[in-house]
Amino acid sequence: MTDYGRQKNMQSQMAQTSRGLIEYTLLGSRPVVLVCHGTSSNCFSTELSQPLVAAGFSVLTPSRPGYGRTSLEVGRSAGQAAESLIALLDSLQVQTCLVLAISGGGPTGVALAAGFPQRVERLILAAAITRPEDRPNEPTYKSQTVFYGPLHGLMWGMLGLMSRLSPRSMARQTLAIFSTHDPNDGLSKLSAGDVEGICRFYQGRSSRQGALNDGAHTVGENLLKAVSQPTLVVHSREDNSVPFSHAEWSLEHIPHAELCEAGFTGHFFWIGPDFPRISQRMVGFLRDKPQS
Repeated sequence: MTDYGRQKNMQSQMAQTSRGLIEYTLLGSRPVVLVCHGTSSNCFSTELSQPLVAAGFSVLTPSRPGYGRTSLEVGRSAGQAAESLIALLDSLQVQTCLVLAISGGGPTGVALAAGFPQRVERLILAAAITRPEDRPNEPTYKSQTVFYGPLHGLMWGMLGLMSRLSPRSMARQTLAIFSTHDPNDGLSKLSAGDVEGICRFYQGRSSRQGALNDGAHTVGENLLKAVSQPTLVVHSREDNSVPFSHAEWSLEHIPHAELCEAGFTGHFFWIGPDFPRISQRMVGFLRDKPQS
């Protein structure tokens, strides 16, 4: 469950595609990085995009099916969602792209890279779910399922209110939920900007419909093995939302995959003093520049 900040005054656009209307935002200039956003996010989740835009990339962030103004009917399965993203690229006359798949957007990103190798040049899996079939066996799965129950809208509103009334308490609670690192120690290492970034997560919109649909997505070993593009796996060993076992599974089955370890903020890997290093590694990977 990740969100990457919402830029003020940004407006989304609607693309008429062969699969239906798809909401999206577009920042920067080409080459294009297509973002498969995480759960509790949408096309306005763009904080992770900032270092990419600064590096000269164009960041295209669609609201995935069931999120924002994109209908669930555009693509219920990961494969269908990938097809809808190809339709979006066609409508925008983008021939090839780089893909950044985050958290719950992992299955869609994998399906996109595996199914359309001629359109995807490189893939980044950031705190990404790549073994959804095993999720019911994970310790936090039940609580995550309850979170997206019938009272999700009310709960999300309360979290948004708490993030405004008590930002540091909200940040500490977030670290306690999304990281296995000691939350007090973690909070002591965060800047005021980091705390604000965490709180912004709760001040956007969250889609129960989109999250429940993501829960039905599958990947499978064969799909991972079909990913022929160079792949960077960004994941923290202290991720308490999407365990590090997903990264290990990706590295085991994707032929050309490499690891970039994130730090103590766990699933919120874009928050904290580790992120400049991570973003630099991502930019270098997308530019196809080997690490020194």
